[in-house]
Amino acid sequence: LGRLASCFLDSMATLNLPAWGYGLRYKHGLFKQRITKAGQEEIAEDWLEKFSPWEVARHDIVFPIRFFGHVEVDPSGSRKWVGGEVIQAVAYDVPIPGYKTKNTISLRLWEAKASAEDLNLSQFNDGQYESATLLHSRAHQICAVLYPGDATESGKLLRLKQQFLLCSASLQDIIFRFKERNDGKGTLDWSTFPTKVAVQLNDTHPTLSIPELMRLLMDDEGLGWDEAWDITTRTIAYTNHTVLPEALEKWSQAVMWKLLPRHMEIIEEIDKRFIAMIQSKIPNLESKISAICILDHNPQKPVVRMANLCVISSHTVNGVAQLHSDILKDELFIDYVSIWPTKFQNKTNGITPRRWLRFCNPELSDIITKWLKTDEWVTNLDLLTNLRKFADDEQLHAQWESAKMASKQRLAQYILRVTGVRVDPNTLFDIQVKRIHEYKRQLLNVLGVVYRYKKLKEMKPEERKNTTARTVMLGGKAFATYTNAKRIIKLVTDVGDVVNSDPEVNSYLKVVFVPNYNVSVAEVLIPGSELSQHISTAG
Repeated sequence: LGRLASCFLDSMATLNLPAWGYGLRYKHGLFKQRITKAGQEEIAEDWLEKFSPWEVARHDIVFPIRFFGHVEVDPSGSRKWVGGEVIQAVAYDVPIPGYKTKNTISLRLWEAKASAEDLNLSQFNDGQYESATLLHSRAHQICAVLYPGDATESGKLLRLKQQFLLCSASLQDIIFRFKERNDGKGTLDWSTFPTKVAVQLNDTHPTLSIPELMRLLMDDEGLGWDEAWDITTRTIAYTNHTVLPEALEKWSQAVMWKLLPRHMEIIEEIDKRFIAMIQSKIPNLESKISAICILDHNPQKPVVRMANLCVISSHTVNGVAQLHSDILKDELFIDYVSIWPTKFQNKTNGITPRRWLRFCNPELSDIITKWLKTDEWVTNLDLLTNLRKFADDEQLHAQWESAKMASKQRLAQYILRVTGVRVDPNTLFDIQVKRIHEYKRQLLNVLGVVYRYKKLKEMKPEERKNTTARTVMLGGKAFATYTNAKRIIKLVTDVGDVVNSDPEVNSYLKVVFVPNYNVSVAEVLIPGSELSQHISTAG
């Protein structure tokens, strides 16, 4: 999700679009991965330890974020969320320059902070340091780690706090900018908001933007339900990234009522109106209501189904590959398609050619520029089709091969430095790098390697000489509490220990686990790859 968003920001900056990216400023990121004899070890990321040179701290851009509390109803019937605890979201801007443009756009990251008045000075002076700094400590926890473990209730609350902080701070910022630009232009016309603002939800993590935008419009700006709903549904669109049922977010209703009571009222109302619409306008779907409504009232585990809330409230829903989008329409969201046939579309995931070709593969980029006699392909990939006329040119083949060899040699030096394993750039580089997960089937890959090793062992030395020598590399992080994924990493390293130390076979096959996979590592791995493994099933 993060890498896709980064590629989108690069493209939007390069296209001179007035776009903003919003995220959280995680002090310790996901984790740094260390590979030991026991497998994966997680260490807190230290990217902010010395300070980040690119960010601009915006202490002038601060918004209040409330958690817990209760809803008060005044005599006129209007509702207000009050009490609980209030922390501050402070903006840090990372400039995103476009390629050969005169502008940059911003990635605005929020940090959670408590204010000075939240420090209980009398308790502190009394030696009760923990209770005196309680809110400061709670605020610090919110942006400490990406995807903190959520097996406990406190873990779930922390995740929900992260999601709400991102949604609320970003929407308050967007509304502030909208109002600021209307200054001195007379009465604010809220109906124009969706013509000025588009909010794209990158998966279900920012789903709380829907009830939060409704709350801000109704409770803070004084709009009625119908007007607020019209604005919200014309502003928000949703990108779905998975069809795996266990990966679709479902939040406990009890946890939501506790942390965000006003938002639960709004979600209940959205659900009630959706059900009423089905009953009055599409009676043949009545039997499906329990599956397609937002609130699952299963007495064992009542939950809020975030994907359902996104689909019902967004003007457009997209998948990220044609096959994926087809599965959304034909299976996962089939009942919604019968209600809103034009709501669903496809946007195939892409990558920015600036980072993933021009920057990380300089030799190949220079060859492309030389043969096309222009570097304009960097912002217009259609120009690459002009290489077709040289498809049979042996001079181009030789240069292309030498560029690949330069990338493979750079990768081989990197592998030696980080793992101590010496790999031969003349072997086939077979690479699978992505999150370690059962559905991504790294296990299948490793079993294939074991099979290849056994076959090589059965061969006579002369027969081995007729095989293509291969170096298999796997990389990726396993979620800290995902035992099976961590066992897969351990298996890869154990298989590598056996294969790489076998003198009969190790000039024909080597297995390497590349530690701490991230964007910088990908920039070395991807240009050196000859066989790129993407072997998960579609859904």
